[in-house]
Amino acid sequence: MRMLYVPEIARELADARDWYESRSDGLGEEFIRMAYAAFDELQEYPEKYEVVYAPFRRALLRRFPYSIYYHYAPDTITVYGVFHSSRDPQRVLQMLGTR
Repeated sequence: MRMLYVPEIARELADARDWYESRSDGLGEEFIRMAYAAFDELQEYPEKYEVVYAPFRRALLRRFPYSIYYHYAPDTITVYGVFHSSRDPQRVLQMLGTR
């Protein structure tokens, strides 16, 4: 299964990592490990998570209040956003629509 990431994902992950790292040494790297573990799980079980905003599905990160928004097609998973779970749902939908 092919996994694609919109360009904004790198910045979103880096910003969250930096924020957590500034709070506690090593916590930022733990955030990154959890994010990549979630990406691996998406590849293995792409239909595990429900569609929340058609056609986007939402996976939740373990231990961190972040959601991964992605689209699943038979041979490809495209990750569109990694957002803090407190974000306004309308704003999330708006951001997903521009990517």
